[in-house]
Amino acid sequence: MTTPRRATPADAGGITRLRSELILSEPLDSDWQALCQGQLAERLQPGGDARAYVVDAPEGGVATCALALVSPVLPAPRYPEGLAARIQAVATRPGHRRRGYAKAALTALLDDLGQEGVTLFELHASDESRPLYESLGFTSDPALMRRTAVPPRSRDHPTRASANDTWDTIQHLADTFSRLDTENGLASEEQWTLQVLKLAEEVGEAAQAVIGARGTNPRKGHSHTWTDVQDEVADTVITGMVSLARLRPDAREYFAAVLARKAVKFLPAQDSSDELLR
Repeated sequence: MTTPRRATPADAGGITRLRSELILSEPLDSDWQALCQGQLAERLQPGGDARAYVVDAPEGGVATCALALVSPVLPAPRYPEGLAARIQAVATRPGHRRRGYAKAALTALLDDLGQEGVTLFELHASDESRPLYESLGFTSDPALMRRTAVPPRSRDHPTRASANDTWDTIQHLADTFSRLDTENGLASEEQWTLQVLKLAEEVGEAAQAVIGARGTNPRKGHSHTWTDVQDEVADTVITGMVSLARLRPDAREYFAAVLARKAVKFLPAQDSSDELLR
């Protein structure tokens, strides 16, 4: 049997896909997957609250994952370190089941958490997975209750559709510019270089518009308005998105993951009420 190993931030994509495909009641769209992948990668870093073990598939990728999120609680005799772990995801791809992967990964995860002083664990068990958890000492608690308050925007997430439409347009622009450059005999690195230089040009035009809007150029005076500045900034954003799309085939997912990492870094932490694992 393949030995479980502790997951690294590089495994965030595989774990996120297993959770989306095998655990959640509805699979996540590409934007939500990218968001979750970015946050999980950040939380799997040293000092983060995520712990996970995975079993690698012989053909590549993750065959099994066992993911937990550690959180502080007030100490008590049964959890003197004041640490609890929510088993967030345990899943195995269909072609790799009945080989003991899930039990091995979860056992390694529980042992690892125990070394950290975690003694309080909770999870949500399906009828199919209940025997596995019971074999590892989990028992049912009739007093456990749950409430999920879904923000109205998250139910339909209308902005997701517009984000997809935007990236579709960006991709069409990137494909068109790449085709034209290729027809002109430019190699890939030359195309990327010129595209990034175009981004620098757009930033310069935005800066010129600011100077014109403030009237700080004595020769030209107030040559621009702040609406002109907004237009130039929008051009800069579009050019940046096109540049990313030409540099990476997974531009929309990569952008969402980077945005998620920036959000974790600069925005206040928010309590997560994610789906409990089956």
